Amino acid sequence: MTNPGTEHAFNREAQYTAKRRAVIRSASGAFRRRGYHNTSMVLIAQSLGLSKAALYYYVKSKEEILYECHIMVYDAMDAAVKSVRGKGTTGLDELQLLYGAFAHLLTRDGLGLLADVDSLKGAFQITVLKRRGSIERSVTRIVKQGMSDGSIKQADARVTVFFLMGALNWLNVWYEPGGRLSGEDIADAFVAQMSQGVAA
Repeated sequence: MTNPGTEHAFNREAQYTAKRRAVIRSASGAFRRRGYHNTSMVLIAQSLGLSKAALYYYVKSKEEILYECHIMVYDAMDAAVKSVRGKGTTGLDELQLLYGAFAHLLTRDGLGLLADVDSLKGAFQITVLKRRGSIERSVTRIVKQGMSDGSIKQADARVTVFFLMGALNWLNVWYEPGGRLSGEDIADAFVAQMSQGVAA
């Protein structure tokens, strides 16, 4: 039999976690639209219907929010990498699946791939750079696989990856929900353009 006190504590923790995640997602969108330095804690609080004091119950600082924004999107990207591993018959197949998944994260799922790493200090910056490097190595592995099996044209693999990830960064800047094209349409277009650019 479940202890009522334990169940209550679990529900309270789950509510706290859900609200904290909502804070981070909302801030991520604000950082994407306005830039990190132009987004105040007051603005983030107002967007969630919270007082500034209530906001500090969920996060300690704006830098912590920025850090958690990075971690949230890299967690999702890691999951995408794992979900497509071994799914394609060629490196290009796998790259198409992964690139589409990444584009969906930024459109359908509304996550923000933020470029502002320099505003993070110490352990926050080290961890984020490590996570970003891990994603880049995963994509580079797929690109090299495609070059080996002949499905991706020969080039400098890292430059190819930087080009692909740079396009996603710009998608993150200009995409707005409810525009002329749906997130699904944009993701499909990105995969098509990427394929034309790298296919052998």
